[in-house]
Amino acid sequence: MYDEGADAAGGPAPNIGAAVRKFNLEGLIPLILLVIIGVASLNYFGIVDVPYLPKGSERVQVLVIGTPSLGEKTSLDNLNYFLNWTSRDAASFGNAASETLQQYDIVMLDQSQSNDKSVSVALSDSLQKYVSKGGKLIIVMNSAIYSSVGFQGYTAADAIGWQATLGKLSPAYCGADHEGVPSCKEGNETNVLGRIWRQDYDHPIMQGIEVAPAVGDAPFRLTTLPVTADAGARTIAYIKSENTPQTYPAILEKKSFPMGTVIYFNYDPGFTQTILKNTIYYLK
Repeated sequence: MYDEGADAAGGPAPNIGAAVRKFNLEGLIPLILLVIIGVASLNYFGIVDVPYLPKGSERVQVLVIGTPSLGEKTSLDNLNYFLNWTSRDAASFGNAASETLQQYDIVMLDQSQSNDKSVSVALSDSLQKYVSKGGKLIIVMNSAIYSSVGFQGYTAADAIGWQATLGKLSPAYCGADHEGVPSCKEGNETNVLGRIWRQDYDHPIMQGIEVAPAVGDAPFRLTTLPVTADAGARTIAYIKSENTPQTYPAILEKKSFPMGTVIYFNYDPGFTQTILKNTIYYLK
């Protein structure tokens, strides 16, 4: 007579339940992958709409929050064969900002030429959610360094910088100088006669561009800020002054899990329309 709990050889009975669970899990993985690929394909061809996933049949939708420079407008207009772009003021967003942002593939935040460099708490939260869900954001210069509170035209000046307004989104860090003045504060802008040099040789944004403008051509007259790269940011390019040994970050990138991307321009990207075009292609 054999014990009911043993097999014919006298050993313990196999754990059938564990084997079945393992088989079920391994069998589900290909099915899950097929579902993901299927949904992505349906979204790509416009049969279903999944926010932040690219579509093959639709034009890229770009939203500029703030006032784009003339060079930015020209660059975006020259890309009208594959994108549509529009602009609106940050103050025009209400509590439904999240629903508005998810309609766009790329959001550019450029208040650098505006006296109002603030975003509401609702817009700030919506931008963070947008990027965390895979959205693509471009920040220009000292845009969104203040929070707007209460009523139009009033900003909270006790906390300055993206860490206060956008959390951990920004690739640039607005630190205080030796006098306690935040590096991104208005009035800290520096006029530089210089060029933009590639630092990351593998990045698509600087593809085919070693330096802009090319050595031998007249340098740019740029306005920039003495900011630094935030923790986790990637320096794509830097500004080098022609007359001094001073350098500044030019283009920074920061990834947001799982698919979000933020690019920071520490100058008017309208000066370098090829680089801006590369950035749009990279983000789309």
